[in-house]
Amino acid sequence: GSAIARIIGKNVQKSNRFDPTVKMWVFEEIINGRKLSEIINQEHENLKYLPGYKIPHNVVAVPDVAEAAKGSDILVFVLPHQFIGRICEQIAGQIKPGTFGISLIKGIDEGPDGLKLISDLIREKLKIEISVLMGANIAKEVADEKFCETTIGCKNETQGEIFKELMQTPNFRITVVPDSDTVELCGALK
Repeated sequence: GSAIARIIGKNVQKSNRFDPTVKMWVFEEIINGRKLSEIINQEHENLKYLPGYKIPHNVVAVPDVAEAAKGSDILVFVLPHQFIGRICEQIAGQIKPGTFGISLIKGIDEGPDGLKLISDLIREKLKIEISVLMGANIAKEVADEKFCETTIGCKNETQGEIFKELMQTPNFRITVVPDSDTVELCGALK
């Protein structure tokens, strides 16, 4: 999450289309006697998950997931797939009409009703439109600004282009395709 938060944080500063503040939910942990959210907000570095890389000052670590989602127009999901159901339940009451999201989560949910795409799980629980971003991307390589290619799959092409504007850099190149299910399956099977 910190690698993509770095990109989003930098990109929103260059655009008047987006709110300049990026709220990033951080699972609160104690690192060397300090809260991880405080370290990120004071030192602008995620010492646990992306040490050595500065996070822009406009990216604010928020330890309460409901508070992080509250009032947001766009949600970006980057967490281990096994936690997405519980997280969606925690933020469901904070979602305002018109909010849409994108999942960077690789995997498929296995529940009592069988297999389900993570985007379908999010869509069902939050009642929002959801796109996906998938590629052979490793957080450290993205943070190192090595050349990476990735694909956004969407059902709403306008939203796909918004996500491209939010996340693309000269070194993180994005192709948008109007087929989120296939893109997500390819990412899960990679």
